[in-house]
Amino acid sequence: MFNPIEPLRRLAGALLACSLSGLCLAQATEPATTPASTVDPAIESQGEELFGRNCQLCHNSRGKGGKAPQLLRGAWGPGGANSDEFMFNTIKNGRPNTQMGGWLGALSDTEIRVIIGFLRAESVRAKAADRKKVQDDYVPF
Repeated sequence: MFNPIEPLRRLAGALLACSLSGLCLAQATEPATTPASTVDPAIESQGEELFGRNCQLCHNSRGKGGKAPQLLRGAWGPGGANSDEFMFNTIKNGRPNTQMGGWLGALSDTEIRVIIGFLRAESVRAKAADRKKVQDDYVPF
């Protein structure tokens, strides 16, 4: 059955992905994975603030993990098994049989996408810090 809201939802997601990444493709139907290096600093700051107010209690500061999974590496990190769209649906609707409740009604779709943009940018910083730590620990013989 045709849902008249679905095309609007897809368009809104595509437009937000475009604004986060700075790249717009005509006829986009799904939000692209946002390269963290292109996230607008103002949007990233807003995402950090939203994450701090809503997600930090379980996912620890900056998504490092606590009583809930870390959101910067592995399946949750960029290029991992969990796409931005999977993350969006998880935040919006929750995960059955876990403590992750849905934020539908508490966070708008735009706010959820802004949080994901912040997490993607933060994961790039975490990866760089990991690389630096490995380089700093290297002692040539």
